[in-house]
Amino acid sequence: MPRPIVSMLVLLAGILLSGCREIPTAHAETRAPRPTTVPSQAPAAGERAREPLSLIPEFPRAAGGPFPFGAQDFSVWRARVPRIEEVEISSSLDGNKQRALFYDPGRPEPRPLLVALHSWSENYLQNIGIPYGIFAERNGWVLIHPDHRGPYRSPSSVASELAQRDVLDAVEYAQRRANVDPTRIYLVGYSGSAMTSLVLAGRHPEIWAGVVSWVPIYDLVDWYGWLRVNMPERHYAHEVAAACGGAPRPGTRAEEECRRRSPRSHLKGARGRVNVYLGVGIWDQLVPPDHALRAFNDLAAPADRVPDEAIGRIAKTRSIPETLAAPEARPLYDAAKAKVVFERTSERATVVVFLGGHDVIYNAGLSWLGNQRKTVLP
Repeated sequence: MPRPIVSMLVLLAGILLSGCREIPTAHAETRAPRPTTVPSQAPAAGERAREPLSLIPEFPRAAGGPFPFGAQDFSVWRARVPRIEEVEISSSLDGNKQRALFYDPGRPEPRPLLVALHSWSENYLQNIGIPYGIFAERNGWVLIHPDHRGPYRSPSSVASELAQRDVLDAVEYAQRRANVDPTRIYLVGYSGSAMTSLVLAGRHPEIWAGVVSWVPIYDLVDWYGWLRVNMPERHYAHEVAAACGGAPRPGTRAEEECRRRSPRSHLKGARGRVNVYLGVGIWDQLVPPDHALRAFNDLAAPADRVPDEAIGRIAKTRSIPETLAAPEARPLYDAAKAKVVFERTSERATVVVFLGGHDVIYNAGLSWLGNQRKTVLP
């Protein structure tokens, strides 16, 4: 069979398997297996030993499918993480009361803080975050799950100054309430909030020991244009325009505002200062994989950047060029049935492209975070 036909069949199969939902759900085993323990690495001279992590093998991946928890409601969170609290945090910018979910393990020694952000269309009760609460409980981590102005459809949301400040206020709230290790403050975002996480990495590199960004939007203007052509029936382009004050056409104030809210305008501030992990499914039909690859290039050394030609081919054909070396096997991705097809690390950044769609591979991100410490201080 001619190679173009084979490639097209593979692409169509990937699209059918992955779907294009923005809100994935977490698959769970009928019987939860024992937590997977990741062995600690040998510490460097003068460094404290890294503690082993108990992962969440029953939640290997968030993808389209039936959700095991039920409605997005505080009672559903409380059923899985009994000591989690619903709290209010006053914005230090406008005094607005922002809701959040908060978990304090109550340990006397300083503990890591995991800041988990909800995605584009949801709020602080989004149940895709529940596995992060289970992980925090198993490992004695502090967790904060802020609202940061709710769904991304208004000027005050979508990585606005107010929304960014809400996340920073949530960090300060957690530090007041719990014994937080300042060298282990972690941020994880998905889809829309992956974009916000990268903006915060670039603008406030002094805070984060590690930032995990799943299927991020790199440039709101580019994404808006892509949505108008490829998904005109979906609501996302309208919400981008609502946030930025209109359609971000060339030369408009809306274009300027969308750029201001995009990682492309800020991410270089994190280069060499923040450990950043970018993950994207090669069949993602909502946010094309070139966004994550361009974000990586902002963080990488010039010699390690993915060539523009290769990025264009990946976005167009959803395949990895033969010129890019094949990665080693990654067991946590394999366990999630999301084989890694491209991986590169440079400076403090890593990008991973896997066989999947608009997905989260929980344990890969959490395992990586567990090995990160803030070594570049203000």
